[in-house]
Amino acid sequence: MAKTYCQVVGIVLLALGVIGFMTSSLLGAPTTPVHNLIHLISGAVLAYFAFTGGPVKMGAQVFGVIYTIVGVLGFISAGTLAGLGVPTSMLYNLIHLVVGVAGLYVGFGSQEMAKA
Repeated sequence: MAKTYCQVVGIVLLALGVIGFMTSSLLGAPTTPVHNLIHLISGAVLAYFAFTGGPVKMGAQVFGVIYTIVGVLGFISAGTLAGLGVPTSMLYNLIHLVVGVAGLYVGFGSQEMAKA
């Protein structure tokens, strides 16, 4: 499961990073170069882990923690993220939270992890 998570999330983040540079808004919220770079770097790391046999469980765990924090922070302190060049919206916050919780699940709580 962790490998699939890293493959899917990595590819989607890479695509979002590229698309973000070609448009001024994505899913109804503004894009910024910082946010697009974060997506590109995150996607590249996860895709690299997934397609080269890297530490996919650790990748899912680390990105699960980070994206969960970003999602929660977006709800409770959107100004903090905006100050860092990362725009927020209700939809962005929900997406970050879902990606984060999914990473936590496959990294820490899935049956695959219990067998390892």
